[in-house]
Amino acid sequence: MWKVLLEGLGAEVVVSRPTNKDLLEEGVRNCVDDICVPVKLYYGHLLDLKEEVDYIFVQRLVSVEGIEDTYTCPKLIGLPDMIKSSLSGIPPQIEFRVDLKKRSLKYTAGHIAEQLGASGSSARRALKAALEVQDRFEEELLAGLLPDEAMEKVLTNGSGRAPSEAPSGHVGPGINVAVVGHEYLVHDRFISHDLPRRLKNLGVNATYATEVPQKILDRELARYPEISWSYEKVLLGASSYFLGRPDIHGVMMVMGFACGPDSIISEIINREVKGEDSAPFMTLVLDEHTGEAGIATRVEAFVDLIRRSLRR
Repeated sequence: MWKVLLEGLGAEVVVSRPTNKDLLEEGVRNCVDDICVPVKLYYGHLLDLKEEVDYIFVQRLVSVEGIEDTYTCPKLIGLPDMIKSSLSGIPPQIEFRVDLKKRSLKYTAGHIAEQLGASGSSARRALKAALEVQDRFEEELLAGLLPDEAMEKVLTNGSGRAPSEAPSGHVGPGINVAVVGHEYLVHDRFISHDLPRRLKNLGVNATYATEVPQKILDRELARYPEISWSYEKVLLGASSYFLGRPDIHGVMMVMGFACGPDSIISEIINREVKGEDSAPFMTLVLDEHTGEAGIATRVEAFVDLIRRSLRR
């Protein structure tokens, strides 16, 4: 969405490199200690670009549903302010504020167009194209593509598929494991130690929260009202759905250390969602100190547990 929008306003989009050790260490050095690893990674990616660009594009994600008493993570809400107060010598920010309770995306796109010297009509056209490509991207996720695969397809003008009523899922003969977690953790190959590839190499059919349609999430979340964090709702609804599916043999939740909302949702899943007859459920906690050997041991042990249970 952001790439198509900015290019439609006449900007050249420069993307930071894939996460690596140097980028993570740079983020850790310049960020406060007691914050989650995704924010530290964000700092590293931002600093990776500071000598390459005229502006840094930052999102302030406040309300993505437009529903009263629903918000994103506090760190996502305050991220632009954190950057301004803690980093010096970086290019000026262009901030896209998503706060659907107070203003439309059209209003914000128009404001950014002014900053970039583009016209209001350009902003409307660019936003329309951006939303269309985002819709196609999400359709591809529902159809079972991983985020990098879906992004490459829609940005190279690949044809989108119509969303299905139920997720396709990579289920079949063998071990079927559902993975829930924010995409910036699960599908960042460096910080997750390439968890999707690791599961595949263990002979696991993995299906992801991105494959669960909104209709199903809404149905599951009706059982757990008063959850305020929009992105954690996805994790809770997807976990509830997967734990109720007999063809899913295990559910894995990936979360970042020091993430308050994820920690609470994990407890809700363990105490209120998971039953005695539910499939095994595990949490995989990641931070900058998480070693590949530790991840490998935990994942292999979880898969072995499932394999043994299926033999009974």
